[in-house]
Amino acid sequence: MIDLTGPPRPWSPRLAQRFAHCQQEALRTPEWWRGPAPFGEPELRDRLAELFGAPPERTVVTGGVRQFATVWAVVAPASVPEAGRAPMVVEVPTFADVPEIMGAAISVEARAWSNLGAVPQIVPLWLTNPFRNPDGRSLGPEQISVLADRIAAGVPVVINEVYRWYGRPGPVPEGAWIVTSLAKLVGPGVRLGWFVAPDAASIARPLTSDGPPTAWQRCWARFLDAHTINALRSDIVEATLDAKRAFLQQLTGTPEWQGNSPHLTVAHSTMDEPTALRRLADAGVRASPGAAFRTPIAALRLAFSGVTVAEAAEAARVFAKVGGFSPVLFD
Repeated sequence: MIDLTGPPRPWSPRLAQRFAHCQQEALRTPEWWRGPAPFGEPELRDRLAELFGAPPERTVVTGGVRQFATVWAVVAPASVPEAGRAPMVVEVPTFADVPEIMGAAISVEARAWSNLGAVPQIVPLWLTNPFRNPDGRSLGPEQISVLADRIAAGVPVVINEVYRWYGRPGPVPEGAWIVTSLAKLVGPGVRLGWFVAPDAASIARPLTSDGPPTAWQRCWARFLDAHTINALRSDIVEATLDAKRAFLQQLTGTPEWQGNSPHLTVAHSTMDEPTALRRLADAGVRASPGAAFRTPIAALRLAFSGVTVAEAAEAARVFAKVGGFSPVLFD
């Protein structure tokens, strides 16, 4: 079975061996069993600043995007008292876990990017950039202008950069919250991410209370360096993009659809999602339903992190044989 649901790509043996060495080193550091520093272990925050320009005084290490979303849903509305019980706005389409997680704490409303200008000015926003999941869109000038106006009015805006590893994050308005993780680079089991706040005063205590274990942070501080990032980009990112291009070349003859997005969305001219998924599975290909990403029409999400170039090309031949599929973008 060719799996286009997006399982993580395995690490190379050389990276796995080096990581194991870093783990052992971290467990030899003094008092690794104590609680982590509130903003994250200093050596890890310094490494994030060195590699990614994350200013230490405004950066907090987290367990990932989901963990940040859980707390931010409580903290953000409280920072805009005039919002009252107005719902927080989350982009649509999007990975359904995010609005469900935040919806446990506050009312959440889904809005298409094309409709952001109609959102009341007092309402916090959550968007993904670059390469929104599932269709791979990135913010354009119109959306950035809307966000800049909202930030200028003192309303929190979060930009989820979880796919930053596949291309430059691009311009975002100054004053936005930036959250990311290593999940789409090294695998979701790592449970390590960070956010950058607009200023240190914005970092409420609940946002600093749930960092990963001390030894884990120290391990990653040792493991992450420019050489490792380059190796991961080669082994994981480039291999994933090569597979996507092979799929598109075989299916459409246009290998650069949505640039470096590691995923894409396809729609069928007449078939509903369950039927399409069943037809593809019968032919040896797994895909994800658009319903898992709240797509406005019946669609499938295809991700290429778990397949080779040859497997991606074969999957495209299956799609062509079933017929009727084409890439699609949403507003």
